[in-house]
Amino acid sequence: MKSFPKPIKIQIIYDEKLQELTGVASEEATVSEGLNFLMMFKFIFDSYPEIFKLYPPGSIGLKLNNRRPTEFDILEDGDKIELSVSYLVH
Repeated sequence: MKSFPKPIKIQIIYDEKLQELTGVASEEATVSEGLNFLMMFKFIFDSYPEIFKLYPPGSIGLKLNNRRPTEFDILEDGDKIELSVSYLVH
């Protein structure tokens, strides 16, 4: 019998501008082991579609454990994702 992926916990941290939309400074997400960064990024924007409406592609800075992530990075238990508005959008 095939086993299910193990659950892992990821911390998501928002800057002040994004906190206005999310209502939280940070949150913990429980996801399946083996999830890549691109899918997690999609889950965040699906949860907060107003971020994408207000900030066009390329205007959100991203960090995974204090470094620039690639779309293929596989998330691990305890990882931290930081999102910040890269520039002021008028």
